[in-house]
Amino acid sequence: MNESEEHAGLGAAEPLPSLPPLDFRAARRRLFAALVASIVIPLAFFCLYGYYTYERALSETGQSLERMVRVIDERANTVFSINHELIVRIEDMLGNGDENFIARSEPELHDALARLAQSHAQIAALSVLDSRGRLILSSRFFPAPNVSIGDRADFIAARDTHATFHVSMPERGRVKNTDIINTLSARFAKDGRFLGEIAIAVRRDYLIDFYRELAASDPALTLALHRDDGAVLARYPPASVANPPDRHLVLAEAFVQGKSTGLMRYISPLDNDEKLAAWRRVGGFPVYAAAGFAIHDIRVAWWRRDVSIASIGLIPCIALWLLIGFSLRRLQAEEAAWHNWRGELALRRSAIAATRRLQRMGALGNLVANVAHDFNNLLMVVTANMEMARRKGFNNLEKEVTAVERASNNAQSLARRLLSVARRQPLQTQVIRLDRWMTESEPLVRASVGDKVTFGTRVPDATWPVRVDATELTSALINIAVNAKDAMPNGGDFQIACSNVRYAQTHDGLGAGEYVVISCRDSGMGMRPEVARQAFEPLFTTKGAGAGTGLGLAQVLAMAEQAGGTARANSAWGFGTTIDIYLPHWTGETEALADAPPVETIERPALSTTVLLVEDNEEVAAGLCAVLDVLGWQTRHAASGDAAKQMLEAGNAFDLVLSDIQMPGNYDGIKLAEWIKATRPKQPVTLMTGYADQLDEARRTGFAILAKPFNIDDLQRLLNGLSMRAAK
Repeated sequence: MNESEEHAGLGAAEPLPSLPPLDFRAARRRLFAALVASIVIPLAFFCLYGYYTYERALSETGQSLERMVRVIDERANTVFSINHELIVRIEDMLGNGDENFIARSEPELHDALARLAQSHAQIAALSVLDSRGRLILSSRFFPAPNVSIGDRADFIAARDTHATFHVSMPERGRVKNTDIINTLSARFAKDGRFLGEIAIAVRRDYLIDFYRELAASDPALTLALHRDDGAVLARYPPASVANPPDRHLVLAEAFVQGKSTGLMRYISPLDNDEKLAAWRRVGGFPVYAAAGFAIHDIRVAWWRRDVSIASIGLIPCIALWLLIGFSLRRLQAEEAAWHNWRGELALRRSAIAATRRLQRMGALGNLVANVAHDFNNLLMVVTANMEMARRKGFNNLEKEVTAVERASNNAQSLARRLLSVARRQPLQTQVIRLDRWMTESEPLVRASVGDKVTFGTRVPDATWPVRVDATELTSALINIAVNAKDAMPNGGDFQIACSNVRYAQTHDGLGAGEYVVISCRDSGMGMRPEVARQAFEPLFTTKGAGAGTGLGLAQVLAMAEQAGGTARANSAWGFGTTIDIYLPHWTGETEALADAPPVETIERPALSTTVLLVEDNEEVAAGLCAVLDVLGWQTRHAASGDAAKQMLEAGNAFDLVLSDIQMPGNYDGIKLAEWIKATRPKQPVTLMTGYADQLDEARRTGFAILAKPFNIDDLQRLLNGLSMRAAK
């Protein structure tokens, strides 16, 4: 078939479409650039806006706190100013009178203090203490109870510092247990003698209730009144930490700097929160008003007010991002479709090329098989006549006949290789243990690599058994060894190793299962990639003309595939070659082909025995008739199955029908044998063939078979068996 006919037969006459010039990478880069720009630019503006509004929120909160601290300052200033005024009035009432003077005038002084206390709601009590801290005059009690505060720190501090206005820590009254803050003023006589102190008790709940009202609109607000040393006089809400300190040391450090006002950011020791706080000194008193706001609450308010509004502006950006994302997905789908189309196009081209190659290989296989079959027929003639010459004593031609026999043996080996490559070689499979079999075959392989090459084998005892044609396996190893020898003209190393492998799934063309790997490794120069890809092709060779047939590795692959495995070549230029033969692990019964029994000479029966030879090749038929005659059997020849059928239908009787399988006409060998079995069940029939597929088909029918080319011993063994059965 010429090239145009081949194209027409494959349906590939029309030109395949060319690949369109598409640049998906550039399109993807542009879309990604647009996506990045649409994200970065709005987010940059969003971050700038957020930073600006956050700083503005901090500034506005600070201003609000400063306004709030002024309100606290005004109330505290009013309270302490009233206290200072009351102290002055009480001092005017007492003058330089000592405790005796006060005792004599206690009723009148008590009434005056009671009237002063009743006019101010924040006042819990007005008291006068003697030099020992004992209560000698009270606005709430008459007569004054026997109570002393001489041991309290505020009394001692006011006495020692001669304070005219000392603010105490929050305390509980010794009589009514009231939560109060005392403002104390020390009294001294003109001669400097300490007379005692005036104490004004301010109810803390008065201040705390006021702070609660101020913070009602904003629960996150913290309002407090501190002494100049940081002591907490009143606070709302109360400290949230367990066992809070009684002094705010952070604010105390700010107060000590002497500034009357301030705004600062700090971690509160009372709440463990980061806060922004404003503080302000209350008039000329040693007291500071403070207002604070947690940074977390500022951020929440900022987020709800400013960021949420700004987030609305991101809606168009999000829509743009979704659009670009959709475009990227569409581009990805288009790219995948384009790659699939390109892959399908490549597969189509590859399939067309593979189909052409398979057609060429099929035609080559048929040609090789037909040539080998005809060659076998010619060899049958040659070997039959050589055997005849041997049995007749050579007639002074022994050397010549022996030379022809050697040549015919080589020709039989070549024909066997040709049939093996074409998958037509009849197989004699048997189960073998490679550790034992390799010991027997090692001398043949060692002889094939020559003396310059170091040879070794490694076959563990645990190597699994395989079912294979042992002769074919030997030929495969010899072919590999010869190639290794040619690849190492100056000597080298050739090793054969066996190992067990298990694949859970398909691997490199092999189905899942267990395999024995026979690795044949040489240290030659290896093969280039283009050579390794064609190494197993029939008739492919890199050797010079007349130096190789190109059937060696092709036979290796054919042998492995006929056994259910495969062969692989692993090679790199300059690093040697490894041929791996994969053979399936045989898990059935271990059996071996029985050795052929020796040929025994059996005397001919008294009655003449005849053989019907059915063979379409006249030369083969003539040679076989001569051999059968020498063996003492009368022979009749039929040139086809149809002619043999007619002879049998005519009533002719034969002791054996010996028929070739492949013959012209309506009846080939198998059909003829089946017809004989149906009409003459006791008629012995033996078939002959040189094709593996015909051999397997004939075996399934149950007939005896001779695989071509066979020698005279095989034929005599068959005839002896018939004679023995006839004798019985």
